Amino acid sequence: MSKIRWGVAGPGIIAHKFAEAIKNTDSAELIAVASTNADRARAFADKFDIPNVFSCYDKLASFEGVDAIYVSTAHPFHKDCAETFLKAKKAVLCEKPLCVNEKQAKSLCKTAKENDTFLMEAVWTLFLPYFSQLKEIISQGEIGNVISLDADFCYSIEREEDPKLFENELAGGSLLDVGVYTLHFASKIFEDVPTDVKAISDVENGIDLHTRMLLSYGNKKSASLSSAIKLEKPFDAFIYGTKGHIHIPNFYMADEFTVVKNDGTKKTYLFPYGDNGFEFEIEEVCKCINSNKLESKTLPHQDTINVARLMDEIRRNIGLVYPFDRLD
Repeated sequence: MSKIRWGVAGPGIIAHKFAEAIKNTDSAELIAVASTNADRARAFADKFDIPNVFSCYDKLASFEGVDAIYVSTAHPFHKDCAETFLKAKKAVLCEKPLCVNEKQAKSLCKTAKENDTFLMEAVWTLFLPYFSQLKEIISQGEIGNVISLDADFCYSIEREEDPKLFENELAGGSLLDVGVYTLHFASKIFEDVPTDVKAISDVENGIDLHTRMLLSYGNKKSASLSSAIKLEKPFDAFIYGTKGHIHIPNFYMADEFTVVKNDGTKKTYLFPYGDNGFEFEIEEVCKCINSNKLESKTLPHQDTINVARLMDEIRRNIGLVYPFDRLD
């Protein structure tokens, strides 16, 4: 398998985690960075010893020395930025959410297919080693028929720590920042789209600070999810079945889970986590590129589009509108 040469577009906080993780992979190397802020690009390049620095995304797109681009700009700029690279035949791993609404997500996936180029949303939690084993145990019937699921991704942050999270014009708030993880988690466990969606939220100044979601999947199956940027909760998930339940501590970055049967027996499974967990999604993308795949089997385009549609419906429930919704 050939080593994939990567570039970063948008060297913000999350890109630092990506750059740290890529050093721990055998299949990838980071050799370029681009930003509309030249000083930020240079500082990032100096920190991670990156030889190629660009002051605009078009120049990175035309650079023949890279095979794939990690897009980590602010949410509203994902579509246009990723589109630039896809049209230049660069594989793209784009930070979650792939786009700010379903219409944009569909358009970007269409662009990827039209250009025969790989595209994946960076939902790194789905590629952690624990998750595939969790799915296997559920499919084997260890807890019987899965009936319900609870998952919370709630934390508290001050505006000065990450100002963009508090800006409606930048699609801030908890849903697109961390609620997206809970929605992907539920979608993967049930392997279905919900038949009904209800949500309530604390919305201030066009930002959802704490959103609670109830998804119904038919046959009395449901998921209760929450996200927050101004409320601390344990990052736990529980999956309940007819024969027992599974507890996943810190589900979005889990290295273990415990199966609890109705008779009281318990078994805990332990898994490697890596340096910061991003290594596994990087390896997945590199494997897909080397296999000439246009999308990941673990997170195909349709799954991303389905979750984008869910987030649109949830925002309709809570009355949250972004400026670009009107444009789209």
